[in-house]
Amino acid sequence: MTKERRRILDMLAAGKVTVEEAEHLLEVLQGTRKRHRTIPNVEVLQDSLEGLEEIPNVEALQDSSEAPESDNDARDQDGKAARRDDTFAVGDNPRLVVRGFNGRIRVHAGESGSIHVRARLKKPREIQYSATQEGDFVAVEAKPDRPSAGFPHGFSRQHPGANIEVTVPVTTSVDLATSNGPVELRGTERGGTVQTKNGPIRVEQFKGALNATTQNAPLAIKTLSGSAELATSNGRVSIEDAHGCFNARTTNGTIKFQGSLAPGNSNRLSTTNGNIKVALDAEPSLALTAATTNGRVRCEVPGFVASVEKRHKLEGTIGEGEAELIAQTSNGSIALQ
Repeated sequence: MTKERRRILDMLAAGKVTVEEAEHLLEVLQGTRKRHRTIPNVEVLQDSLEGLEEIPNVEALQDSSEAPESDNDARDQDGKAARRDDTFAVGDNPRLVVRGFNGRIRVHAGESGSIHVRARLKKPREIQYSATQEGDFVAVEAKPDRPSAGFPHGFSRQHPGANIEVTVPVTTSVDLATSNGPVELRGTERGGTVQTKNGPIRVEQFKGALNATTQNAPLAIKTLSGSAELATSNGRVSIEDAHGCFNARTTNGTIKFQGSLAPGNSNRLSTTNGNIKVALDAEPSLALTAATTNGRVRCEVPGFVASVEKRHKLEGTIGEGEAELIAQTSNGSIALQ
């Protein structure tokens, strides 16, 4: 195995790129070798991905000498269009459900009154795709035409998949799910559910109750008002400019929280192998329970009064103790400031 290929697989295992993005990189690598030159970008890409929250646009790395896709290129051999575009008129409180596979889902807020769905299908003859409406409910689904079609065989572009992008009114509630791909949600205010496997999740400018779950990838939340149930494995959890009630857990990864906790709610941050860092806004009022097995616990918030203070455990209150925060890890440290 070449060094470049190993780097790409390592990035995939670390959750820095998705399966789809890794395939693009490997395809570029293979194509450049056929022209007897080395790929110039892989090492730089790996270094630049460290700490990135944004999902990298790996498609941009494809050779610029490739001819642009024409209308004929966008069709499969049976003439079935590989790109779909649908617009649905909706009322004030629409609901969107998206089910995809082997690809990304992007949903962002736009103008009121309509839901606009765009899809790019890979190997469309092997995909069952639909975009339908019933009242203010819009459902988008892409699934394999046969059970084995959705399983990626190695790293090639021979398996089918779907990239789906939707523009919705701000007041849309969402239910999004895919596999082997990232999910991005931005700007909605009626809550929702986001699920993927082997892909990162990013949610921004969100209001309401959020339930977000992934595996083997990071989960990032920025500017949220409401509540959030967040879960991943083998990935970090980042929560920034958040206000409300939060439960976040991972297995192998750090948890970072910055924001405020609403009075009268219980909040939990839990990991097994990773640190927990909490930065509280304004004048917090909470009851704290923080514990680790192999690490240190400390609280630097002004006005903290400890009832239990040990290297591995800390309990106490800040202000009136109106919100509850439980922070737990096994192999890591916990810090509040």
